Amino acid sequence: MQNEADHRIIAEFDDRGFVVIPNALTPTEVRTLNAAFDRYIADYPDEWAHFSPSFIQTVDVLPRTDAFDGAIENPQILRTVQKLLRDDIAFEELSLMIRNPTDTTGELKGWHRDIIRSFERRHEINAISVVYYLTDVTERDHCFSIVPQTHAGRVDMRPEEVLPGMEFDALGPAGSAFIFHARCIHAGKLKLGSASRRTMHLYYGPADAPRTSEWTSIPPRLTDKHDPALPPRLYAKANRTDIIEGTGFKPRDVDPAMNTAEMLMHLQRRVNTPRPTAG
Repeated sequence: MQNEADHRIIAEFDDRGFVVIPNALTPTEVRTLNAAFDRYIADYPDEWAHFSPSFIQTVDVLPRTDAFDGAIENPQILRTVQKLLRDDIAFEELSLMIRNPTDTTGELKGWHRDIIRSFERRHEINAISVVYYLTDVTERDHCFSIVPQTHAGRVDMRPEEVLPGMEFDALGPAGSAFIFHARCIHAGKLKLGSASRRTMHLYYGPADAPRTSEWTSIPPRLTDKHDPALPPRLYAKANRTDIIEGTGFKPRDVDPAMNTAEMLMHLQRRVNTPRPTAG
């Protein structure tokens, strides 16, 4: 039965570019992670980047707490990602995200691919993302939305070509996980009247490939771990210096005294500032 389930998941992922894993977290795990979320908000308020009143994120959590280690090492998710990548896998990034109620549905990022925004470099994107829902997400709530097959069969689609109705909205109760190829076009879909939504976002990639992100520090308690139940090179990218030139690459021309949240906010302002035209 397990082999049949694995074959179904692989076939669905290869076709659509994503797969839904219900009950990836138990109710107890959801409660524990939400409590850790609350503690991190209270203990480290300056580590959260407030991109807008409805979009708050923190990306360098692991040096300050081990409360989220279990989500990285979730056996069901690791087994699935290993099969989907068909390679030795390594952990890349973990972030926590809050999507608050809002009176506007304008999305900051819009439709996009992760890691590398340049359309011409889309084939370089080879990582898998896992989104855990820590709150229930119904048809009335902000949700993760994805355009099927844009990792492969529709890989030549540009984000600006997405039309209403092409997307799949990932709905589900707390504890659900959505695994998708980072090459797929996706966005956060904001909805009027939504409750506050909490999610965890993790990335895994081939262990031998350059690291996709240096925003998340991987502390010694993880790199020094010797657990035969884990993929052997799960934390192999902790000290990698070859970083893919893209959204996970920290620009070298910013003040190194900035904390991670300040740096992310600075970069977002830079992206949103119109460049002067010649002439």
